[in-house]
Amino acid sequence: MRADELKDAGTLAGTALGELAELAQGVHHAVAERLFALAGNPARPIRLMHDGIAALAYGSARLGVKYLPPAAGLVAAAMHDPVTESAHDVPRGRFVLGAVSGFFGDRMAEQQPALAPQMRMRLHGGPLRHLPANLVADATHSGTATGRLVFFLHGLCETDLCWSFAAERRWGDRTCTYGSRLRDDDGWTPIYLNFNTGVHISQNGRELAEQLEQLVAAWPVEVTEIALVGHSLGGLVARSAAHQANALEYAWLGPLRHIVGLGTPHLGAPLERFANWGTHRLNRLPETRPFATWLNRRSVGIKDLRYGAVLEDDWLGFDPDELLHDRCTPASLLPGVAYSVASATLSREPHGLFATDLLVQHSSAHGIGKVRSIPFDRERTFHLGGRKHHFDLLADERVYQQVRTWLAGADGAGRTAEERKPRRGRIRRPA
Repeated sequence: MRADELKDAGTLAGTALGELAELAQGVHHAVAERLFALAGNPARPIRLMHDGIAALAYGSARLGVKYLPPAAGLVAAAMHDPVTESAHDVPRGRFVLGAVSGFFGDRMAEQQPALAPQMRMRLHGGPLRHLPANLVADATHSGTATGRLVFFLHGLCETDLCWSFAAERRWGDRTCTYGSRLRDDDGWTPIYLNFNTGVHISQNGRELAEQLEQLVAAWPVEVTEIALVGHSLGGLVARSAAHQANALEYAWLGPLRHIVGLGTPHLGAPLERFANWGTHRLNRLPETRPFATWLNRRSVGIKDLRYGAVLEDDWLGFDPDELLHDRCTPASLLPGVAYSVASATLSREPHGLFATDLLVQHSSAHGIGKVRSIPFDRERTFHLGGRKHHFDLLADERVYQQVRTWLAGADGAGRTAEERKPRRGRIRRPA
């Protein structure tokens, strides 16, 4: 880890431990309040003694966790090797930071920016690049650039390496992924993204739209086709990017042909709705209220998954912890873009109690809801059933063959010749 990362790691550890100490103190205080209230006046002397000891104990603990971890981080930073790699560039470090940022990424972006993942892209087997221009340089130098670009977006708490790790478990080869196979079979250039899943989905979508605008404008060969393939939350980021790019009239929408969601909670995830419901129940009693406060500190990226919020209008100006209120506005499907969806379920059939991959329900992945639905083309849907879970969608032969079939339909779902033309003269650089 670099010096700034070690400092921020100490600060993050102190913050997390401080919140746990606050949780323990809150529960202890509420339980003691109830017990001493039942005991009445005879217990008043004992209560005074108890309150004094508890205040001293918890005050010392909170003071310790507030200053000791940051101090340790500063000492470690002062003693670190200046040539040490960044944690973001080491697979194990990237894995840990990806998981942590899924839960605390919005606060990390504000308070521990050195640890918060930034949106970066890489070629297959290449290093992550902060700037699209550097990725273009990699493609030019390697001579691997083609006019067909397929972008892979990971899900919550994942990283760009999730495709490789899943492939190693499934096929025994980390270098063999959906991207490498599409490259070898059909001439696509695979590009993998890594980003902070704890910030708003709409924020990631806006940044992706801006980076694609720069990348496509500088790509060494003419871009004729673009496909966005997202796993879980990544599918929502893909939809958000396309919707916002359309509003901004970005040129890369010209060659955009496909958006594929693999286990994407288009209508939300039940686990986040349960967490939202649970915090309101926990908030009713003083003994459980500290747990509700602690749980409500989960990232806004997770809260966006409650009903699949992909636009800023879905959350701006609203209480993120309000009880089970779907405020998502219709994010219309763009004409001329083929939207494809895939789901996995524990059950063989896509219905019933076990029509879920443990994290996303089949109906949500296919945009089928009782109150709100998304009009995906039912001819472009796929179901992987029979003891299949959420992460099976990252590396499965049947899923790959289906994705390959979808991407082979490069007509963009009936796009006309005029609609296929890239939008000239509309490339805008972000301020």
